[in-house]
Amino acid sequence: MPGPGGTRTQAGGTPPAPGEYDARGDTRKVVGILVALALFIIVLYGYIIPLQGGLISSTAIRAGDLTGAEPRFQEQMPIQEVDLGASGRSIFIAFVMLTHILFANLHLGGAWVLLSLVILYLLSRKERYSRLGKSVALFNVILFSAGATFAAGGMMAFIALFPDLSMNVFHLYWWPLFAYFILYGVIILLLFTFWFAWDRIRPGVHLALGFGYAVSVFVQTVTIDTLAAGMLTPGVASFSFTESGLLPMTLDQAMALWFNPTLWELTFHQVAAAIAFFGFLITTLATVHYIDQKEFAAKKQWDWVAAYGIAWGLAGLIMQPVLGQLYMTAIQKNAPSAFMMIMHGPRAWAMLMMVTLLAGLFLTIGTYFLTRRDQLLSRPENRTIRTIFKGFLVLTAVAGFVLVQPAWLGTLFIDDPGAWINPLGGMPLKYVALFVMAAIGAAIIMLDAIVLTSEEKEGQWGDTSPGVRSLPPSRPASSGRRL
Repeated sequence: MPGPGGTRTQAGGTPPAPGEYDARGDTRKVVGILVALALFIIVLYGYIIPLQGGLISSTAIRAGDLTGAEPRFQEQMPIQEVDLGASGRSIFIAFVMLTHILFANLHLGGAWVLLSLVILYLLSRKERYSRLGKSVALFNVILFSAGATFAAGGMMAFIALFPDLSMNVFHLYWWPLFAYFILYGVIILLLFTFWFAWDRIRPGVHLALGFGYAVSVFVQTVTIDTLAAGMLTPGVASFSFTESGLLPMTLDQAMALWFNPTLWELTFHQVAAAIAFFGFLITTLATVHYIDQKEFAAKKQWDWVAAYGIAWGLAGLIMQPVLGQLYMTAIQKNAPSAFMMIMHGPRAWAMLMMVTLLAGLFLTIGTYFLTRRDQLLSRPENRTIRTIFKGFLVLTAVAGFVLVQPAWLGTLFIDDPGAWINPLGGMPLKYVALFVMAAIGAAIIMLDAIVLTSEEKEGQWGDTSPGVRSLPPSRPASSGRRL
């Protein structure tokens, strides 16, 4: 609680010792958000999913469509026996490939954050951009190496466990996949040269390497999304196989298959999500280092890194609802049955979980930013801004409550006669809630950018609480560990 002179005190009214800061109040806010999220997950899995038919398998739901399909049992390789039951092969592929996707998305977002650091350093010549850029470059090397390892393992597992599917995929998507693997070599050349040549080559050449690296990662994402998006919206209703070579169809059919109706929507949505993912990871690592460091200069550096990560995390986060809506609209137009299944059917719970996590992120970032900028926002000239941001937190909580509402309960699909329609779960209200969160996120980014770029505010980095203010600035400087 506030003590004399506005200093926060520990429980019982005892002021914090010099160099210490009681964060119990701030911790309660974060714990409250986590508890609310945990409670909703319990309600989701224990109540909402069963009442929307989410526990029924897709095979059972589409049984009528599958009865006319000719069964084929040709996959009899011994390695296919993984002793995990009927879904053993799928579980193995899901583990390997989802792990690869985790690293690949971080690498995709990290490429553009890294390029921004190089550009900002060349424009400002501030060493903090160079220090963080070199750390992010090394981090990207690690992410790429780990992601490529799981990609190779996942590809071998696909070939061994699903030979028919692998043969068809390579048959239809040979050229996009060929470009995908060629780009691995291009990325290795650009990224490793970019990292090892840091401060050893001319700035213009170094910037060209960074730009080429980021573009190569983006193009590689496009090539693999031709397959990922094409599995849902292939762009062609049937194939006219002309021959058994590397292009077994006509060129116009190949272009329609590869550059399918949802390719660009999926790719840009993935890029936005990857940038947000990487930005928030940077923020998380920076806060851990901030707590770990004892020197004022080190805390100052890591607090700045956290604010920089928030800017990128929020930028990607506020783009996701817009890009996601464009993606869903494209799916609705080109694959209406799939759209009904994932938005108004037994798989709608996954979308509900996604917007819940989105709301949790917005609420957590708003709480974090208001807390970390407490000293700046508590100044008399900024009290109005502080009041506005407190109102933003309330609005975010209300918007999050709207987003977690299920649209219906009681039946498999929302248009079933027996469905109970939830008036708070309709899409019009959720559109408004997403817009409110995006607008609040944009406001936080603007304030964050002002603090990041203002020379007048640079001396306040790491100086955001009474405990940190008690540390003398004259202590020996240390930039802290790298990411």
